[in-house]
Amino acid sequence: MADHLPYQSIHQEIPSRSSVFAVCFCFLFSIAPHFLTLPLWVIAFVLIALGWRGLQNLDKVRELPGWLLIPLVLFGGIGVFAEYWTIVGRDAGLALLTVMTSLKFLESRRHRDMLILVFLCYFLIATHFLYSQSIFTAALMFATLIVITTTLVTLNQRDDSSSLKDRFGVASRLVVMSIPLMLILFVLVPRVPGPLWGLPNEQRGGITGLSDSMSPGQISNLIRNNEVAFRVDFEGDIPAQNQLYWRGPVLALFDGYRWSQAPRKRLDILSLTTYDEPTRYTVTLEPNGERWLLALDVPTKLADESMMTEDFQLLSNKKINDLLRYEMESRLLYRVGIIESDDYLNLTRSYPPELNPKTIAFGKSLAQQYEDPQEIVQHVLTMYRDQEFVYTLQPPVLTGNVFDKFLFSSRRGFCELYAGSFALLMRAAGIPARIVTGYQGGEFNRIGNYLIVRQSDAHAWTEVWIRERGWMRVDPTAAVSPSRIERGLDSALSEGNSSFRIQNRNPIFSNLLYSWDNLQHSWNDWVLDYDQRRQMDFLSRLDLGIDSWADMVFTMVILLSAVSGIFWLGVWYRERPPRPEIYEIHFKRLLKKLARRGLEIKPAEDTRAFLKRARRDNFSQSDQLANIVDLYNRIKYGRQGASELSLNNLRTMINTIQ
Repeated sequence: MADHLPYQSIHQEIPSRSSVFAVCFCFLFSIAPHFLTLPLWVIAFVLIALGWRGLQNLDKVRELPGWLLIPLVLFGGIGVFAEYWTIVGRDAGLALLTVMTSLKFLESRRHRDMLILVFLCYFLIATHFLYSQSIFTAALMFATLIVITTTLVTLNQRDDSSSLKDRFGVASRLVVMSIPLMLILFVLVPRVPGPLWGLPNEQRGGITGLSDSMSPGQISNLIRNNEVAFRVDFEGDIPAQNQLYWRGPVLALFDGYRWSQAPRKRLDILSLTTYDEPTRYTVTLEPNGERWLLALDVPTKLADESMMTEDFQLLSNKKINDLLRYEMESRLLYRVGIIESDDYLNLTRSYPPELNPKTIAFGKSLAQQYEDPQEIVQHVLTMYRDQEFVYTLQPPVLTGNVFDKFLFSSRRGFCELYAGSFALLMRAAGIPARIVTGYQGGEFNRIGNYLIVRQSDAHAWTEVWIRERGWMRVDPTAAVSPSRIERGLDSALSEGNSSFRIQNRNPIFSNLLYSWDNLQHSWNDWVLDYDQRRQMDFLSRLDLGIDSWADMVFTMVILLSAVSGIFWLGVWYRERPPRPEIYEIHFKRLLKKLARRGLEIKPAEDTRAFLKRARRDNFSQSDQLANIVDLYNRIKYGRQGASELSLNNLRTMINTIQ
């Protein structure tokens, strides 16, 4: 029967109390920004788990029994599934990770468990960039990285011999030293097509902006949103404010209350008569979770991986879930859409006859009064301008026959009511009409020399089709409130609407805000939009001969090796042993001479004991050796120390030893 060695368990180190509290704080600091998006019960789960582990660390409560953890794991997993109906994806995955990490605290007992929790905190840093890639998020995650590294230093120190300040300093130096490596990797790691942080649209909760439909009150609610929709860099002068119509979804279907998009085919050839020079610009579009691209009306160029529909709307081939930068060209004075299909013209004349009967009757009467469609258009615009219509963000709530009540009763509304009522009047008069939604205007950033277009610049206008003229833009808002189109929303509203324009603030404060927005714009341009094309353009401008992925990888390896070598040399130089004193060098030379004659100093033997042994072994120059040792001790331990005369004497005496 074979002999068996006795089984022995390996001792597992128990973390100190300070280490446990440090890891708890580290996790709370890492997960806290997600509290804005996590469900309340998940936040409560985190706080209860950390609180219990803290009390357990103070011996106030007992450890949870192992059998209780299994039901808690099931409860957490089922709770996440019940919340999102999935356990994968951005939001559900984060909630599941948070719950399971909190449970890990309840069963953590060993030093190894604490290390695992710290490494999970490092992983949590990446999850924040799935929600935001702004400068503020990057700065917060940089601070979080230092906090986590400080916790790791605390765990590996295993005692309290150094202060928190010293540990924080070590962690900060480690993180700062990694910045050159990070920059090399950022610049030279080959970029794959597509965004780094891209997610399917269903995982992009909270994206706001235009919609594929429009009903009364929808755009006026969007106006209160201060978020940036996109930024624009123009090659030349920025067009006048009244020419800045940013074309978005085109709405041709009407059910009596809501306007929505009609299916349109891809436009292969744009038939366009122009009366001006092209306006060229670059748009940096914030994620909107949709496919539409914003461009000045009317675009004459396609962005990469995009198409144009028959109603002249630009669409990306995929949903825009990450920052997108594209070059564009538009014509502002044009004649377009002269040839249009009968089916589409009939669609843009249609309306439910049983709804808004007064508006429909009024439109039909205009058709009987005027033969020229342009005279009908002008009549309605004059009505908006001369009668007591009010442009306001706070119109009365209208139900039922909304446009009847607006035109003949309240006469108070925002751009969607003016555009909707105008389009319905045109259709009732037999003129094809549709609504275009998008943005109008923008704010010039004088620091960065570009245009900021916010969600508060959202707007709706109409287009009418007239034979031999094609589709013509008609903005009824310009008739009732010209200042809205000429100078922007702030000048058009009489009520106390909070201004989103930076230029309307204190001059000093506005300059700071412009500078901050310019910094964010540069961050978007050089960091978030650093794709394959921009990477190759940047490397080609450096003129280093980097033309392919192989060149990038080779250069990256060389630079990483060089930086690592510089770090190693710096550490070696700082930790190198001090240069020996000159008298020590002379004395070592003496010992080498004696070693060749068979007289070696033994380990831990001082000079006096060595001298006695030399005399006992009848060393022929023992008297000279005694004088040398005496002078060496006086130089090394005496008050006068090493003078030039004593060092010369020591060197001369050593030279006499053969």
